[in-house]
Amino acid sequence: MSHVGIQNAIVNFAAHPLAWPFQMLMRPLGPIRHVPGVGIVISGAEVAREVLMRDAEFTKNGPGGFAEVITQVLGPTALSNMDGAPHRALRTKLTDVLSPSRVEAMMHRSCMPELARLRERLLAGETVDLVEFMETLSGSITCDMMGVTPGVEAREVYREMVHRGARVAKAIGIRPLAEERLRAVHADCDWLWEFARPSYENAVDATLIGRLRTAGLDFEEARGVLLLIFLAGTLTTAAALPRLVGLLLDSGQMPVLQRDPSRALRAVDEGLRYLAPVPATTRIARSTVSVGGLTVPAGTRVIVLTGNLTRDRALFPDPDRFNVERTHDPRAKHLWYGAGPHFCFGFPLAQRELQLVLETLASLPRPIRLVSRRPSWGATIPAYASFRIVADQGPA
Repeated sequence: MSHVGIQNAIVNFAAHPLAWPFQMLMRPLGPIRHVPGVGIVISGAEVAREVLMRDAEFTKNGPGGFAEVITQVLGPTALSNMDGAPHRALRTKLTDVLSPSRVEAMMHRSCMPELARLRERLLAGETVDLVEFMETLSGSITCDMMGVTPGVEAREVYREMVHRGARVAKAIGIRPLAEERLRAVHADCDWLWEFARPSYENAVDATLIGRLRTAGLDFEEARGVLLLIFLAGTLTTAAALPRLVGLLLDSGQMPVLQRDPSRALRAVDEGLRYLAPVPATTRIARSTVSVGGLTVPAGTRVIVLTGNLTRDRALFPDPDRFNVERTHDPRAKHLWYGAGPHFCFGFPLAQRELQLVLETLASLPRPIRLVSRRPSWGATIPAYASFRIVADQGPA
C-alpha cells in the first residue's frame, strides 16, 4: 500500500475500527453480496446507482436505516429521511434556494474574509491547523445561512456551533437513540436552531433560512432542512478539506495545483472520490425486488459502501491511485454525493467551499509543508483531529 493509502487507512480505521475492515473485506467479493445478519451489501458503482435511482423500491425509511434516527433527531421533514411525493414536493420548493448565484454570494460574505486571513497567517510564517480553520469557516457559513452576526466573539461562536453539530452527527447511526441520549441531542439541536429563529420569523431573503420561509417551508420543514444542511453538508465538508490537502501533500501533487490553481475543482472531485467522506448509506427494500442478479426480500436492509464503489475498477482504472489529472467516467461522476432523487441538496455549496479553500492554498507563492497530523478517533465522519501546515519561507 502506498504512503497515500496508508494515511487514508489510518484516518478511516481511527473513525471506524470495525466498519472500515468490513468494508475492505467486502471490496474484492463483487458488486453485490448478501451478508447474514447485515443485509445486502453493495460495493459496485453501477449497482449502487441503480439502487439509488430506484427510489420507489428502495426507501430511506425502515428499521435498520439511518433515516429512522434522523427522524428522531431532526423531525420528519429533513429531506434525507423522506421518500416519494412528500420528498419531491419539498425538493421542488427548494429548487432555487441554493442557485449558483446565491451560493456565490454566500461564499463571498462568509468565506472570503476567513480565506484572506488564512492566506495572511501562512504568508507571515504561522503554523495553521486546518481542522481549526475549517471549524471557523463552517461556523461562519452556518451563521450566514442563519442570518446571524455573532459579534466580537464570532470565532468562539463558530467553533461552538461546530462542536455541538459534531455531537449531533455522532448520534446518527442505524440504532434508535435511547430517551436520555435523545434529550441531549435535542438540546444541541435547539441551541443551534435558536440562532436561526429570528431570521426565519423575519423572512430575511438574503439568508438561507429566510429563503426557506419565502419558498413556502413551514417552521418544522425549514428547521429540518437547515439542520440537515449543517450536519450532512457543512460538517462533512469541514472534515474533508484537511484530508484533501493531506492527499495532495502525500502524493506530491500540491505543486501541480500551485502551478495551476484553476485545477482546484478537479482536485476536489478526485479527492472526494478517493476519500469517499461519507463511508456508507442505507436503503430498505419496500417490496421483494431483484437487483444485481440477487433477489432482495421486502424489508431487507441494503448498505451501499461508498468507499468501495468509488474504487470500482470498471469505472475507475487504477482506482487506488489518487490522481488530480484523472477524468471521471460520467456514469459515476459525483456518485459519492448520491444519485437520483436524493442526490445531495448541498452539493453546489460543498463543491464551491472546497474549491475556494484549495485555490487559496494553491495561490500561495511558497510551498506548503505538513507539520503534524493526528486522526480523530471514533468520529462519525472520518477526519483529522489536527492537521497543521506551514508555508515554507525559503525560495518557492
